[in-house]
Amino acid sequence: FYLDSGEMEVTTVISPDGTGEMFNVLDLSVRFLYGKQLTDRLRIGAAVKYFREDIYTAHMQSLVIDLGSNFDTGIYGFILGMSVSNFGPEVQYEGDALDVTVDDDIAVAGKLSKITNKFPVPLTFRIGLSNDVIGGDEESIHRLTFSADAINPIDYTVYGGIGAEYSWNNMAYIRGGTKLFHDTAGISLGGGLKWSMFEVDYAYVNYGVLKETHQFGISLNF
Repeated sequence: FYLDSGEMEVTTVISPDGTGEMFNVLDLSVRFLYGKQLTDRLRIGAAVKYFREDIYTAHMQSLVIDLGSNFDTGIYGFILGMSVSNFGPEVQYEGDALDVTVDDDIAVAGKLSKITNKFPVPLTFRIGLSNDVIGGDEESIHRLTFSADAINPIDYTVYGGIGAEYSWNNMAYIRGGTKLFHDTAGISLGGGLKWSMFEVDYAYVNYGVLKETHQFGISLNF
């Protein structure tokens, strides 16, 4: 997963309208996943996730763990999914953006670095239901899946999401959905292509006052 905010103007206390200098916010996430089918109805999975965020010339990074399960309820084809994301250590911003210029008699190097507080990566609980209203097995050429989720991050209120995915021959995908009771995220549209071990995904997400984002993902399955 990769996110680029695009260029934004640097502002300071002295220059609240901008300094003329530009910066980007960059987010990168890479996951290594393992899943196992325990019974004909229950699957479990775990992922080790590396992520990094760069803001101007400051950054933070960490490794966290995600855990999840997938259970075939046997009731009208509904699948129940649950997950807990972001088990890991606290993180802290560091980098040149935290340097402050001072007189040489205060610091030989002519600068001091601010030390930011550590903070936890937001643990997130998720539960959802999905159902294949068209298709439903691996041999189906056409499959249409509807899903609904409830998400509870520890640093935000509970919100939801609904969406649908159309799959052709398990190779090409079209997706759409929207967040519910979220203060910024709204409609999302996207798609993906899968060939052999490789999968490429794209999503357009409208974040309201934060404007639109374009999200890309690359997966390798083995």
